[in-house]
Amino acid sequence: MGERMLRPVLEVSVAGSVPEARPSVFRLVTDREYRTAVASLEFPRDAEVGGKGDPVTVHLSGENGRSLLFTGEVLSAAVTGGLRFLRLADGHAKLCRTAVTAAYRKETAEAILGDALDAAGIGARAITCPAVEVARFSTGTVPADRLIELLVKTLEEHGHRGLRFFFDEADTFRFGTCGDTGRHEGGTYEFRTRRDIVARGEDRIEVLPLPIRHSMPVTVDGTGFWVRRTELRLSGSRSGLRLWLSEEG
Repeated sequence: MGERMLRPVLEVSVAGSVPEARPSVFRLVTDREYRTAVASLEFPRDAEVGGKGDPVTVHLSGENGRSLLFTGEVLSAAVTGGLRFLRLADGHAKLCRTAVTAAYRKETAEAILGDALDAAGIGARAITCPAVEVARFSTGTVPADRLIELLVKTLEEHGHRGLRFFFDEADTFRFGTCGDTGRHEGGTYEFRTRRDIVARGEDRIEVLPLPIRHSMPVTVDGTGFWVRRTELRLSGSRSGLRLWLSEEG
């Protein structure tokens, strides 16, 4: 796609409205080994913005349009030094704080997964679940995310590997493999040396801010890769996106 955003603008909504104070920094880390995105916002110390549980959305606007970067909630708010620091969480936090108990016999894996999501109040879903009937699936009382991890292990025992689950930028729960719904959607971004790439290392590149998360395909100088980790920073002083690359999805 070769998209470039030379002057990205951060757009933030907290508790359904745009804060009067502008955030100074937004950070977002995604990793295919993580169940959740790691995100935070920094505001001036005296900014009265953000309380625990407040909904948050973050967009990136630039010459190529407006893209959604994050949807979730404020996990915690604290004043540190001269800053008001908001730690953000996606829907994974709902799974972690929902206690469930499984006691199934001859039930499909998809039904078990659906029950866990229902219990956590997770509505938006993109799921490709193997058509496996589980003879017996039981747990003690565990967080819903742990139950899903155990379900993935059970499916692996039935020969279904490569399954992953996470929440995307719209806070939609995604479950599947890299070949279906177990990846972030979007086109393939194309990067070239001396045109798009700001810096590069052995297995990573740094580019201008873009709406790229883990498990998305990119090309670098004509060679295809999968993104395994992203680190995005948006601020007035320095903005950029680091991408760690892998040959496998």
